Amino acid sequence: MEPQSVVQKTIFLQKSRTMYEQCNSTTNNMKRKSKINLQYKALETILKCVSAIVLCSFIGWFIVDDANNKVMYATHEAKKIALQASWDKAVEDGKAAVEAQRAEEERLAAEDAARKAAEEAEAKRLQEEQAAKERAAQADGVAKENVVYGSKLGHVSVDGTNVSCSLYWGDSNTQFRYGAGCHAEDGCVLPGDNGTVFIGGHTGTVFSDLGSCQIGSLIHLTTSWGSFDYQITDMQVINETDIDKCRFGAIEPSCILYTCYPFGILVHTTQRYAVYADLVSSTLYDASNSIA
Repeated sequence: MEPQSVVQKTIFLQKSRTMYEQCNSTTNNMKRKSKINLQYKALETILKCVSAIVLCSFIGWFIVDDANNKVMYATHEAKKIALQASWDKAVEDGKAAVEAQRAEEERLAAEDAARKAAEEAEAKRLQEEQAAKERAAQADGVAKENVVYGSKLGHVSVDGTNVSCSLYWGDSNTQFRYGAGCHAEDGCVLPGDNGTVFIGGHTGTVFSDLGSCQIGSLIHLTTSWGSFDYQITDMQVINETDIDKCRFGAIEPSCILYTCYPFGILVHTTQRYAVYADLVSSTLYDASNSIA
């Protein structure tokens, strides 16, 4: 019995061992499966996470791309609007420049035409003036050639006074009886000529108001060859012997009116009241408008 028992034991041990190994193998298999399941789960989790990340990335990319597209479109539209505005402004500026250029050309043309017209008018005026001067010089020469001692030259008057009378060539009592007389000697000249026009008149008649003369007032001498204005510069009481104050032989055109002083005296006196004046304007007459 004992040997059989050993065999049985041996068999039992072998079976037990086999069963242990099977259990062990099953356990190991289960562990491997569990590990594989865990690995699968981990992989699945990783895949889900990766998928979520990829999805989120795609959604984010789509959102960003859409935003970028919108920004690019808005930028493009803004550039398009700015370019259109710039083009419109350039067109308007071009039109304005053309209008300004045309206006400037018209202005220059008008100025040129006005300048030419003014030059032509001035040339015509100078020509007419020269012709008038030539006619006046001829008339002046003819008129002066006919002047003799005692001839009536024209008229003398003084602004702001009652002095207004006929003017004669010569200063004797004969001329003073009818008006004022121009001294015809000592280098004295006719009205309008270079030199001194020395005119006297009685204080009790034609030159009784000579004392009312004012500096700046005008003396008007009108003759058959022209009219001449002398502006008063000074008034003095002089002696009849003060020849140096009579400007005899002077070159500059001037006029001196004189009369006996004191005013209104009817007897001879050695004093004279003298009014000094310089020529400021003259108008020569031609044959068509000379005064007889």
